[in-house]
Amino acid sequence: MRLKGAVIVITGASSGIGEAAALAFARKKANLVLGARRVDQLNSVAQQCREKGAPEVTVRRLDVGQRAEARAFVAAAMRDHERIDVLVNNAGLGWMGRLHEMPEEKIEELIATNIRGVITTTQAALPAMIERRRGIVINVASVLGFRAAPYSAVYSATKHAVVGFSHALRGELSGTGVKVCVVYPASTETEFFAETEAPIGPQYPAWWVANAIVRTARFPRRDVMVLPYRFAHLAEPLIGGLLDHAMGEVRRMRSPHLAGGSHQPPPEDS
Repeated sequence: MRLKGAVIVITGASSGIGEAAALAFARKKANLVLGARRVDQLNSVAQQCREKGAPEVTVRRLDVGQRAEARAFVAAAMRDHERIDVLVNNAGLGWMGRLHEMPEEKIEELIATNIRGVITTTQAALPAMIERRRGIVINVASVLGFRAAPYSAVYSATKHAVVGFSHALRGELSGTGVKVCVVYPASTETEFFAETEAPIGPQYPAWWVANAIVRTARFPRRDVMVLPYRFAHLAEPLIGGLLDHAMGEVRRMRSPHLAGGSHQPPPEDS
């Protein structure tokens, strides 16, 4: 897809991967529709995007976990631009700790934001894309979408759900001209890990993931993941059980509080 002049809609655009993706698309001269809960930060990102070359940038407060807000966000983008070329479902929340200590409201919040929000925005954007026989949906999952992590059980489950939803929908839309893609960030240098233990494995800068998202918009692919984790994905059926045990031990060694308590990191990109 030619990105100059395209209409790119991004959720969770106030920080982290969402912010970096907005700036990367701005450099390609795309028109941007940005949503997030933190409006002050979102406005700052929007101004940077204008300075980077985006012809038009609009912002809207958005909590994707609220169905009405998610639908209104997509409807506003359609009203302002009459089309959506690329929808980037990036908004997400995380929580770390022992499952039996996880508050019920946090479980509901993660499910509402990380999976129900993706479903709602996608469902709202699809009719116009199908009618035009053109459009790309990019769902930002995580390597935890295929390699679940101990002490992040619900978060891992939501990312698995994003992957399953995306793959099924891709087949459903076969022949319509609409593409569905999944990007699997590894540990990313964002505020997600600012108040918790260092992640297991290498960290990648947010701009690296953003560039992968932009490349996916230009050349849609089913799955986009960094090479070392692609090998891990292939090895999962063989050594998955061993990895479950090893990752649990590593996390307990790095963060002793996990053996007897819980921690909720700040929003990933919201």
